[in-house]
Amino acid sequence: MRIILLQDVKGIGKKNDVKNVSDGYARNFLMPQGLARVANEQSLGELSSVKKNDEATEERLNRLAKLLSERELQFHLKVDKKGVVFGSVNKDEILNGLRDTGLITKDRVEVKIPKPLKELGIHEVEIHLPKGITTKLKIKIEAESK
Repeated sequence: MRIILLQDVKGIGKKNDVKNVSDGYARNFLMPQGLARVANEQSLGELSSVKKNDEATEERLNRLAKLLSERELQFHLKVDKKGVVFGSVNKDEILNGLRDTGLITKDRVEVKIPKPLKELGIHEVEIHLPKGITTKLKIKIEAESK
């Protein structure tokens, strides 16, 4: 029986793959578990449009990653006379800064930094986008002018 996988199935294939499996395996395990559906003309047509949407989404995310790698976010922190920085820049502030630029809206974006940034200068942080796409973003921390 030809099926379309709705999720990754170990030993069979990845999501949206069209596979041939035994009738019993498909009817008694894969379909009741919601892991597959029958590959008929209609479902194959739907799969084609889903794959086109996935490709368009991935292309959009790659363009976003390129834009982010060329971008620099600026933050201003208070500094005393000796140059000691008060405060820090954390993941949430970076995400809010990205949202303020309008580059990200509803995408699930994760900022990877080991600890909040507390030093003046330029820092690179890793940004994880959906579909396993990662990029680097420059963060510039300057002293707040008085």
